[in-house]
Amino acid sequence: KMADAHWFIELMERGGKIVTITPEYSPPATKADYWIPTRPGLGDTAIFLGITRILMERNLYDAAFVKGLTDFPLLVRADTLKRLDPKDVIAGYRPGLPADGPSFKIQGLTSEQYARLQDYVVIDSRTNQPVAVTREDVGTKLAAKGIDPVLDYRGEVTLTSGQRVEVMTLWEAYKVHLQDYDLDSVAEISGAPKDLIERLAMDIATIKPVAIHVGEG
Repeated sequence: KMADAHWFIELMERGGKIVTITPEYSPPATKADYWIPTRPGLGDTAIFLGITRILMERNLYDAAFVKGLTDFPLLVRADTLKRLDPKDVIAGYRPGLPADGPSFKIQGLTSEQYARLQDYVVIDSRTNQPVAVTREDVGTKLAAKGIDPVLDYRGEVTLTSGQRVEVMTLWEAYKVHLQDYDLDSVAEISGAPKDLIERLAMDIATIKPVAIHVGEG
């Protein structure tokens, strides 16, 4: 889009690397470092799922970023596939989001929305026990609370009712989901060359910062 062209040009001026993923050899593709052709539809989604699998399996991800700034450490219940509610595992738990915090004051979160969103649960590596976190416990705030979330957790927890349920982090759930997105399958789904998919995965793993822009063709 013409209005976005300056981002594209400034990135080139600063020596950044540009990769274009489009079905056609588009005008941006002619200026990119390399072009990854893909089928229209869900081809680009398959490519990024395949890249995610590569980054996870080869340990090429930024662990601090994933733990502190994504939802991968959050626990989900295997029986309902919903996020584990702190009230279900912590007796007497009361919602911990401060009324004067950015969620309510800046982002406009309502009490009704918060009741539906609830707080979350992670496994703290220091105690190997479930602890509650709010949507504002991210990055340095999470570290300040002394919480180090476990990514690769799968096991059972005891609910306040006494019931035992299997839980897993979203990280573990994605590992199951991504079994379908090996490099051969991704190439078949997307029509993109395997070597270019792997090349993009390595670029994402080794270049900082990285951003994915949608629709700037």
